[in-house]
Amino acid sequence: MKKFAVLLCWTLLAAGIQATTAQSAESAANLIEPGRTKGSVSIPSFNRLLVEKPEAVHLIDVSSAREFAAGSIKGATNIPINQLEKQLASLPSDKPIVFFCATGGRASEAYDTVKMLKPELVVHFLDAQVQIRPDGSPNIR
Repeated sequence: MKKFAVLLCWTLLAAGIQATTAQSAESAANLIEPGRTKGSVSIPSFNRLLVEKPEAVHLIDVSSAREFAAGSIKGATNIPINQLEKQLASLPSDKPIVFFCATGGRASEAYDTVKMLKPELVVHFLDAQVQIRPDGSPNIR
């Protein structure tokens, strides 16, 4: 009986995690509008996502470690583009990923790399110029 109770608890916990993951992906999908380039996110949609639901996606800055240290979007993780293939196994799969960098070029490359090598992941990229203001807020255009 005790084993059954433990198994039931684990099953309910796993179901709750799956439901939360599905809700996160769904809420992000409702906020993400495609940009002009395949796989990209529109700038207005990205800005709205940052304000309304930043926790609904994983933000991955593919800039160099030096650029990242100089400033990035709050909550972003740094995986420099030259390290991405080595770190594919560590990419999260519980919610969509949005790659970004200073100009969008490396973010596009990251998107293409992941779509080719790990197509089961939900990924997007920001095709825009990203500058971090002195107050830490992003200026995206």
